[in-house]
Amino acid sequence: MAIFPSTLFLIFLLTLAFSQSSCEEVISNVSLAGIVTCINASIVSVKTYPVIPEAQVDVVCGIPFIEKVMKSTTTNLAGIYSFSFNMADMILLNVPDLCHLNVAIPANSCLFDPSGGLLKFPIIGIRSSLGMLIDFIAGAPTYLLV
Repeated sequence: MAIFPSTLFLIFLLTLAFSQSSCEEVISNVSLAGIVTCINASIVSVKTYPVIPEAQVDVVCGIPFIEKVMKSTTTNLAGIYSFSFNMADMILLNVPDLCHLNVAIPANSCLFDPSGGLLKFPIIGIRSSLGMLIDFIAGAPTYLLV
């Protein structure tokens, strides 16, 4: 039985497709989660920071001046937020390169009251030793007056 070059190419493509899909199943969802806290000068020496419940957390993507909220959540009573991104999200949104987190802190939730402003966190990708994206974390925040 003779195998034609086009048949070999088809077998190669099918093998590649099946190996790629099994790889994507392992990392099909990448999460981004964290806790929103405020740093009050009165308790810095104790190294405990109060959590901020009911803070609006948005994943904002785009280039400056042309940004859009793509996902949104509110922190729970423990100040925790969580997002999940699938492969389509990462391809279409180009997370983390074109996205960041905006956190609107409710009024009077901290001694430093940034009401009327936002905390902006860059999104940082965590990769495995094989170079595959496995998780996201929020970077150091900056305060933006709106």
